[in-house]
Formats: sequence, structure tokens, C-alpha cells
Amino acid sequence: MRLLNTVLYCLEEALVELWRNRLVNLVSISTIAVSLFILGIFATISSNLNSLLAGWSDRVQITVYMKDDAGLAERKESEELLLSWVEVESFKFISKEDAVQRFKAYFPDLDTLPNLLDSNPLPASFEIQVAPDHRSPEQVRRLVERLEGKPGVEEVDYDLLWIERLTTIIDLIRALGFFIGGALIVASVFTIFNVIKLTVYGRQDEISIMRLVGATHAYIRGPFLVEGMLQGGLGGGVALVLLYAVYEYFIRRALASFSLLTSAEWLRFLSLEMWAAVILGGMAVGLIGSTLSVRRFLSDPV
Repeated sequence: MRLLNTVLYCLEEALVELWRNRLVNLVSISTIAVSLFILGIFATISSNLNSLLAGWSDRVQITVYMKDDAGLAERKESEELLLSWVEVESFKFISKEDAVQRFKAYFPDLDTLPNLLDSNPLPASFEIQVAPDHRSPEQVRRLVERLEGKPGVEEVDYDLLWIERLTTIIDLIRALGFFIGGALIVASVFTIFNVIKLTVYGRQDEISIMRLVGATHAYIRGPFLVEGMLQGGLGGGVALVLLYAVYEYFIRRALASFSLLTSAEWLRFLSLEMWAAVILGGMAVGLIGSTLSVRRFLSDPV
């Protein structure tokens, strides 16, 4: 019962101080919100790129372009080899005529272009899906090297290079986000430190009286710690609102405006776990700032 009364007292006092010094507290809440918003933006981008990367990695594809003079014999030989290799999950042959139809479907504005040419410039090809157990970069490269030396093969193209480049980009985005967000979080801790310091100075007489009547450390320091946590939690909530607004009204709509991106179903907002991490992270930042301030300015009688 005593613990509950202490918690309720600290919460009530913290709420009173939040409202009493609302303009100053607004600065600290805004600082936390901006720092968590920046971190959230980078987290959203990197998580969505990771989802896209995972989808690509699950469909590692190799395209084998055949020579124009490759005949039925070379095609049959290639099919027999692909059927015998454990690295190949499945494959599909795309004839020159199929390539033209695909071109017209992908680029309807240019569907008359092939008819203007004397001959079909698009090559026949094999589209190969790599088996799940053979999708590491080194395994894919070895498979490509084996394919490049086969009769009738003009060129081999594979999308693993794009996956590796996207992985590097994701790592850079994540590192940049942690650097910028980390610097802003340090600024948030410093801001809360000073806000709590001002609150302590404003309540010097009250704190002195509480010490004289034998108030415990929990009653004296608790409201300041709770106030810092509330500032951080509110900052996290504001950051989530801003993040969702940017995600819904800018990212999704911007992607929808591109005709080549017919679907953005792979896009996802932050998970519920990340929501909780943003709120709890803000509260942790507030608690750290208020704890440092309380230790500094309430270590000795004021």
C-alpha cells in the first residue's frame, strides 16, 4: 500500500510539473521526438529494404542469353544440363518470340517498335531459379562460371550483384541512422538534464521542507524521475505519429506515383515490437537525463 501511495504521489507531482512548466518541457519532448523520429525513419527504410532484399534473395535468378545462331541441339543440351544440376531449382525457356511479347507487355507505349525492325533483336534465354541451398554469393558465382562456358551461351546475367549492392546500401543507411539518431539522443539527454535542473531549482524551498520532516528519497527524487520518463514517453508517442504520417502520406504515395512500381505490398510500417521500442526508448532517454540531473543537483541538501 505504501509503495502504491508513493507511485501515485510521484505520478501526480510529475504531471503537475509537466503542465506547470509546459513550455520548457515542450522543448525537451520535441527534442526527444525529433531524435526518435530520425531513428525511426532510418529504421523504417532499412527494415523495408531488408524485406525487399529477403524477397529477392528467395528468388535468386540467373538469366542465360543464347546466341542468335544457337539451334535446337544447343537448347536441348542446355535443358539436359540444367535438369541434372542440383543447384537449379527450376528453369524456363524464353524464345525470341516470347521475349518480344514480354517486351510489349512491359512497355505498352513501345509495342510497335519491334514491328519496325527487320529482324527480332531480342535473344532467346533460360530463366533459372537457384535452389535454396545454393544461393550464397560464392555458390551462385560458381554456377554462373559453369554456365558461361556452355555451347550456344552468349551471356549470363544474375541479380546477386544487385543484392550485394543493396546489402551495402542498407548497412550504410543503418550506420548513418545510428550516428545521427545517437547524436540527437545525447542532445535529448542533455536537454532533459537541464529541464529537471530548472525544476529542482524552482522547488528548492519545498524540497528543504520535505527533508526537514523526514521525507524519503523516493518522495523527493521520484517525481523528477517520473517527470523525465513522461517526457520521454510523450516524445516517443509524438515520434510515432510523425513516422506514421510520413510513411502513409509520403512514402506510399510517392511510390504509387511511379508507373513501374505497380505494387508496394512489400512496404511495411514499424512492427508492434518497434512501436514499444520507440516508446520505451524515449522513456529510457528521459529516465537517464533525469537521473543524471537528480544525482547532480540533489546529492546534497539544497
